[in-house]
Amino acid sequence: MQTKPSLVWPYYFALFWVSVLIFVLPIAGTATFRTLGLLLPLAVLIWRNWSLRDIQWLRAGYEWPFFLFLLAGIASLPTSIDFRESLGEIKGELIVPILLFYVIYLTVRGEKEAKFLLKALFCGTLVFNVYSFYDFYRHHGDWFTPVYRAGGLRDPGGGEAAAVYHTMLFPFLLFGAIYASRNWQKVIMIVLMFMNLLALHITFTRAAYVAIACQLLAIALILLLDRRWLLATGLLVFICATGVVYKHNNMLREVHTQKVLTITEFMAMTPQQIAGPNPTSMQQRLAMWKTALDKITEKPFYPHGYGRFLFGPAVRTQDNKIFIHKQTHNTFIGTAFELGIQGLLVFLWMIGTFFWVCCKYLRRAATPFGRYFAASLLVMMVGYWVNNFFGSFDGDDSKLLFMTLLGIGMAVMHRIPHFSTQSGGAVE
Repeated sequence: MQTKPSLVWPYYFALFWVSVLIFVLPIAGTATFRTLGLLLPLAVLIWRNWSLRDIQWLRAGYEWPFFLFLLAGIASLPTSIDFRESLGEIKGELIVPILLFYVIYLTVRGEKEAKFLLKALFCGTLVFNVYSFYDFYRHHGDWFTPVYRAGGLRDPGGGEAAAVYHTMLFPFLLFGAIYASRNWQKVIMIVLMFMNLLALHITFTRAAYVAIACQLLAIALILLLDRRWLLATGLLVFICATGVVYKHNNMLREVHTQKVLTITEFMAMTPQQIAGPNPTSMQQRLAMWKTALDKITEKPFYPHGYGRFLFGPAVRTQDNKIFIHKQTHNTFIGTAFELGIQGLLVFLWMIGTFFWVCCKYLRRAATPFGRYFAASLLVMMVGYWVNNFFGSFDGDDSKLLFMTLLGIGMAVMHRIPHFSTQSGGAVE
């Protein structure tokens, strides 16, 4: 049954504010708009459904992973080294992103709404990329030397947070160019994609370079399964050629000039031995990981408290202060440190569920747009979690963007086809 026209406005109101949130995500200092982009849609949807007693719930498939991971975070509170910090992180990095996921999942009632949100996303990335180039040249950046690391409106001079954003957007642009039905749409997607790749390059972030290579391999595999032999081969050639250029120009910095430890050497050495007297960024990361792993080995099931910024205060001493930062710079090791091995297992189960659902819909997508989202989400997650192996990026704007794209994707792949079938072709 079609929704009465007079009762449709709450959805459009929610859609507008969600689009504002998506547009401003890559812009620093927009916390007010992000808050409004979540709370106003949430309030108006609750009001509409409560006043009409219109509660049509369709499970997204992530309820149990979300609930158990939230429970693992709450269970860490009694042993947290900073109760208030953990409580704030649970609110900001667990509850808020989950609420955002469901707000978007319930707001997107058709492909038209999903495409509207994608347009807001692409407009936002266009502004972000243009400013990155401007900021890069303003600071006399060099294309082959990290004199200045562009970060756009989000992380100027830093680059890491911006690099995660670029890797998350890349598959949506590339598959947009592949699946777009009109030539002018393909041209726009291709232009935006290359702008995005160039903006990623000038962040000079090694983890993002590795992530984009993994994404290209995943895309090539998907294209091979689609029997797009020529395009898949072209991508593989591009990966190899780009790798040679980056290696020749020492774009991975210390990786070219320092010995990379084997796993046996890493496990046998102390954090202080790994870091040395003047640790580079790579040595600092490895030393922090070893410090965290040593603590986890001592008490595998002991939660030190949910929160990315509790690692430093928990382990920092006079002997290790030169290489210990607040974060572990590895989301997986950090999760085991914060929540114990049991929390890490729940976390891995949740990530596995994300991948499994997208793989399932990639094989069984009811519409070309659903297949586009399944492929894009699958590759986006490859880049996101590879980045998170080298940093603590599962939070802040990156996590909000992750949950936003996941919410749109699940609406397109799951909720819309379900209600369309139930109503004989009409969506709500």
